[in-house]
Amino acid sequence: MKKMKSVLKYISVIALSFSCVTGAWAAGEKERMIERAPQISTLKSTGVIGEKTDGFLGFVKKSPADKAVVNAENNDRKAVYSEIAKGQGVSASVVAQRRALQIAEQAASGDWLQNANGKWVQKK
Repeated sequence: MKKMKSVLKYISVIALSFSCVTGAWAAGEKERMIERAPQISTLKSTGVIGEKTDGFLGFVKKSPADKAVVNAENNDRKAVYSEIAKGQGVSASVVAQRRALQIAEQAASGDWLQNANGKWVQKK
């Protein structure tokens, strides 16, 4: 049950990311991110990955086997951030940092987040 809630929460975060984005370009990223959501949720809940301050995922624990899925997620996030930035007239890094703050606020207790000093901490 907890895992299902985690997956549903992650899917809602993806949906929120796309609330500012429309058009055909987003369909591929959105579809892939939703498809990866169970894997990402599992990696987060097991402490393998966490959310960095730059809006991207990072490894809390070394896991070469999971590198491809994390890279794919980060690449899709980068594309989404870039499109939102174009619409808002700001840089993609500004969008990504804003998104990182939102993700941190919505993170579940026990999720790993990177603090401003680059240290991994678990949300209480």
